Amino acid sequence: MKKDSFADSFINTFNDNFPIMGEEIITLHHDFDEGYIDNTFYPFLPGIYVCLNDVHAKNIPMNAHLSDKNLFLINYCISGRCEFMISDNVFKYVKANYTSMGSYTVRDEFFYPSGYYLGFEIFIYKEMFTKETDNILNAFNIDIDKLFTKYNNKEKLVLLETDINTEKLWLELYNNRCPDKGLIRLNILKILHSFINSEISAPSNSSYLTKNQAGLAKKVQEIISKDISKHISMREISEMYNISETSLKNYFTAMFGMTVSEYMLSLRLEKAAELITDSRLPISEIASLCGYSNQGRFARVFKSHYGMLPLEYRHNAAN
Repeated sequence: MKKDSFADSFINTFNDNFPIMGEEIITLHHDFDEGYIDNTFYPFLPGIYVCLNDVHAKNIPMNAHLSDKNLFLINYCISGRCEFMISDNVFKYVKANYTSMGSYTVRDEFFYPSGYYLGFEIFIYKEMFTKETDNILNAFNIDIDKLFTKYNNKEKLVLLETDINTEKLWLELYNNRCPDKGLIRLNILKILHSFINSEISAPSNSSYLTKNQAGLAKKVQEIISKDISKHISMREISEMYNISETSLKNYFTAMFGMTVSEYMLSLRLEKAAELITDSRLPISEIASLCGYSNQGRFARVFKSHYGMLPLEYRHNAAN
């Protein structure tokens, strides 16, 4: 797969022609200050572009250049979590095996609470359709206008749990690292056909947050992550912001897809594994740096998560 510059290629995609229209699968890589993203584009049809987004960052800026384009987007999440702004003051969260569909909504950035996201995206830009696109869509009874009408609402976003047949089509593309163009076209056409011609399922009751609630959830994450050797209670934070502890916990879970305790456990163990691998610090000191005053308890928790004791983990990493 070809590597190129995210900034030079993806940001400027709609200047004249979408550049990803060859017969090959192409991956564009871009590094950020705190992570990176790989966008893998699959060849399909002019005006309909299929991309696998592999995100390892919390914030990905969106280019204002796309704001004047009449885009319709379909997003399928394989794993991770992504925040979507569905109105000026409301956010929804796409999680594993959920699909979001709707008109492109202008915003400054996408936010990935867990710092990781893997999912497919279909850009539909009808103004760039060619005769080839129209002929193939017509041959498979795919009416794009019907798709736009069916999944258009005042929030510009419909969020649905993905049915098992559509999930299989997506995962067949993902698991087949180098699918040929025939398989790509066949699966995407089947996915579009299903969305257009099947009965629309009930909208997901996936959690949504107001801008203020989302801001509070992010504040909690900042506070508890600042120094993982310390244990800061949710009661302290709730008193700090004059809000109920239960509400604050609910906001956090809605955004991050896990409880505060689960989040901190993951953060501490990830840091512990990094220190065990990349430093020669004693295990007792690593335990303390990661918020465990009892080395024995730290070892038990670490083994439960990684399947081996800290010293075993260090030994295996060194070999």
